[in-house]
Amino acid sequence: MMLRRLKRLGRSTRGAAIVEFALVVPIFFTIVWGIVNFSRGYQRLNTLSLSLREGARHGATLQGPYGTTHRDAVKAKVFNFATAYGFPIDTSQVSVVFNANVDVQVGVVNYPLFSGLSTRFGLGGIQVTRRAIFRLEWS
Repeated sequence: MMLRRLKRLGRSTRGAAIVEFALVVPIFFTIVWGIVNFSRGYQRLNTLSLSLREGARHGATLQGPYGTTHRDAVKAKVFNFATAYGFPIDTSQVSVVFNANVDVQVGVVNYPLFSGLSTRFGLGGIQVTRRAIFRLEWS
């Protein structure tokens, strides 16, 4: 009688599903967390690139002589474009260069991509460099 109970106990699968669930759930949520953070970072990268491009396009339509007011206008355009997509850019890191009445270059160097997002697994240290160049229309 006792031997039968022990054999049944060894074959019982009651509770196996919950154990398997407990083993799989942390891996599953880690993968989902990675997908979400990668997506958010990729969205920020695209917004940064598009904002710089929009600022350079706007700077190319401005008439010279080019000075501080033109740089501020380009930075304002970059900030407004990025803010519309929910990712306001720190314009103190944006450089605007008007090259000898030929083109305008708008860019950032070592811009923190994941600032404000989760810094787990070293994502907070990822920095990107982007630049957009447009030929001036009023040269």
